[in-house]
Amino acid sequence: MVLRWDKLRDLAKGKGREESREISRLARKLELGEASPREVLNLAGHFLQNRDTREVESILKGLISHPDTDMETLREICSLLERIGGYETALEGYERLTEMDASKAFPRYRIGRLLERQGKLDKAIAFHKQAVSLEKDNPECYYRLGVAYTKNHQYEDAEQQYRQAISIDSTHAKSYTNLGYILDLQGKRSAAFQHFRKAVQHNPKSAEAHFNLGALHGEEGNRERAIEEFKIGLELDPQCVEGHYNLGIALINEGRYDEAMEEFKKILKLEKDNVNSLFYIGFLYYRKGVYKKALKYLKLAAGFNPMNATILYYIGECLNRLEQPDEALKFYNKVAEINPEDSRVYFSLGITYEKQDNKRKAHQYYRKAAMKSNDRFQSTARVPGES
Repeated sequence: MVLRWDKLRDLAKGKGREESREISRLARKLELGEASPREVLNLAGHFLQNRDTREVESILKGLISHPDTDMETLREICSLLERIGGYETALEGYERLTEMDASKAFPRYRIGRLLERQGKLDKAIAFHKQAVSLEKDNPECYYRLGVAYTKNHQYEDAEQQYRQAISIDSTHAKSYTNLGYILDLQGKRSAAFQHFRKAVQHNPKSAEAHFNLGALHGEEGNRERAIEEFKIGLELDPQCVEGHYNLGIALINEGRYDEAMEEFKKILKLEKDNVNSLFYIGFLYYRKGVYKKALKYLKLAAGFNPMNATILYYIGECLNRLEQPDEALKFYNKVAEINPEDSRVYFSLGITYEKQDNKRKAHQYYRKAAMKSNDRFQSTARVPGES
């Protein structure tokens, strides 16, 4: 393993005297082939502080096959590699761990997690099963196998694993959360509520459990409770885009538009190209009558999703209210082309043509709007229970 001295000098610059000396000492030992794996790991830590992740991965990769690297050090190496996104190299490390001690579940568990991240779910499931077979009393192994099954849409198998984890550890909050999710998918809402509440009971700091409780309260029409749970979840995990989104929707449904807009703007700080947030900010400005601002955000949203009929419709609505009927017509016609069953676009076309004093076309589109609206009513009336 060879490190360029200019990189080491750069690394030592700006450090305190003691730290600079330590970096030079470790680098010198590494060059002479005298550094222990622990010392090389410490040097990698200095590179990590300097945000040189490529050099860190290069150093750690060499340690994986080093004959003096013990299991504890190798675990630290793999953990550090995962932190910096060196997943392929981490896999090599965990595979080495399985060779060093075939009786341990931990490396197989971690390999399974990394394979999940890569979307290799069948392989991930195989490794998680190996972990379960090695540690039959470890709830975390059953939980992780359940997660892999859930991602692979094998919900019955996932439910079985979560229940097994809970039977071993009745306080395993993550299993309650995921089991609640499975039960909700099965339409067992009361049972889902019960499991999400247990998750919160055993781990009040589980943002995911609070988000799920909020979603169920929202679906039940209890918007205030939904908002309360979403806010608790966001206090615990302020970076959760889905949490901000769900809170924003709940606030819209309560007519609290200014608060809702703040949530969607927070999402844009996390994901500047989030289409849903761009749309809802535009939509909220539209509802407030601020049509120029609405148009700006709606057009940004359309740039990312140019065939979305709802976005295009509201662009047309803004243009109409800004007295640009010719431009509005272009967007309304595009909406009618994408979604010819949408009655409201024909009504808007009627209004626009009426503004242009084209009464024949206006009446034509008003009739079409009424016909489409009536067709939709008859269609939904024939299928009870569908919304």
